[in-house]
Amino acid sequence: MTELFQTTAQQEYQRATTQFKNSKDANAALKKSYARYDNLIAVAVDESPTKPECKAGCAFCCHYKVEARAHEVLLAKDYIRTHFSAGQKAQLVERLTANAAIIRTLTPEQHLLTNIRCALLDNNQCSIYPARPFRCRNFHSTDAQACEASFNHPDDMAIATGMIEGVAILADAHTQGFEAAAAQTGRDNRIYDFTTALLEALADDQPLKRYQRGKKAFQQGIEVVAE
Repeated sequence: MTELFQTTAQQEYQRATTQFKNSKDANAALKKSYARYDNLIAVAVDESPTKPECKAGCAFCCHYKVEARAHEVLLAKDYIRTHFSAGQKAQLVERLTANAAIIRTLTPEQHLLTNIRCALLDNNQCSIYPARPFRCRNFHSTDAQACEASFNHPDDMAIATGMIEGVAILADAHTQGFEAAAAQTGRDNRIYDFTTALLEALADDQPLKRYQRGKKAFQQGIEVVAE
């Protein structure tokens, strides 16, 4: 573990911990953490001689398996609630339901090697971009052709899409710093499959209520068990 990683993770842990102490609203703390993250990564990319080839409309990576913490799923739900019309939400639920049906037939390993178009894609752009999970934020590529090759051959794990090392270190460190702070609140810190958990979150407010009581937030969403 590098000094850069340790310093970045500790700084985010301290900031997020302070915000959790001052407010029990996990959404507010996560929004502020996302803002700090975006600023941190923007500076790191600007200072790097190598640049990501990611751009709006390039969505090869938006077919990958995505995992998220309960607070990330609940913030995504809140964004959908305030930014989507009733018709848009209904269409989203249909796409999530279809994706979830596929995901439930796959083992975690099979899911990793299977392209499933994210239900949140709209014209090849993320419809909840400001509220997307850390896992989505952390991904970037320095080789768009490799991304396309990986998309065309999802079972070939040897294809390297390339990442900027310094940016990747900062992204992971910031993420882990916030997650460590969130864990101190005593709320659900499990990892879930994003699709199945979001589908459950959109059904009613029970996941939020369970989360606020320190219980397991999602009963239907697939829990990712670390090996």
